[in-house]
Amino acid sequence: MKMIVRQQQGFTLIEVLLVVLLIGIVSGIVLLAASPNDSSRVVATETERLAEVLVLASEEAINNNQQMGLLFDERSYRLMVLDETNQRWQESNEPLFAAYELPEIVNLHLLKDDKDKLIVLDKDKNNKQDDKQAITPQLLFLSSGESSSVVLEIASEDGNKQQISVDDLSSVTLGNQAPVEQSR
Repeated sequence: MKMIVRQQQGFTLIEVLLVVLLIGIVSGIVLLAASPNDSSRVVATETERLAEVLVLASEEAINNNQQMGLLFDERSYRLMVLDETNQRWQESNEPLFAAYELPEIVNLHLLKDDKDKLIVLDKDKNNKQDDKQAITPQLLFLSSGESSSVVLEIASEDGNKQQISVDDLSSVTLGNQAPVEQSR
C-alpha cells in the first residue's frame, strides 16, 4: 500500500507575521508622507474654512439685518457686529464667529482693499479714549447684501498660498474657482 502525501496549502505563522509587519511599515510611511502638518494641506484647509465663514457671515448680515465685519491680523481673525445704538463694533456672540487663531505655519494677508465702503461712526460719540471703539474691521458685510471688495491670501512659510476674493455683492471665490455657494 502506498501512502499519498498531500502538500499543505496554507501559510506558516512566520509568513503571516512577516506580511503584517510589511503592511504596517508601508502604511506608516504613507501616513508620515501625508502628515497633517503638510503646509499645502494646511493652507487649503484654512482657506476653505475662512471662505465658509465669510459666506456664513454674509448670510447672517442679510438674514439678521445687521452690519458685520471681519477683523484680522496675520495670525487670527474674528467677526464683529455693529451695535447701531452705541455705534461701536463688538465681537459676535455666535460661537461659529468667535476669534480663530491660525496654525503657526500660515499667515493671513490683505492683497486688495476696498476703501470705498466704510461705516463711519459718529465722531462726537467716539471721542472717548476707549480702544474698543477704535476697532474697524477690514472687510464689511452689509445688511443690503453688499460687501467690501477684497482679496485675502493665506500663505505658509514655505511659499504655499491660496487666495480668497470677495466682490461687492458678497460672492466669495477661492483662487480661480467659481464662487462658493450661498443659500439665499
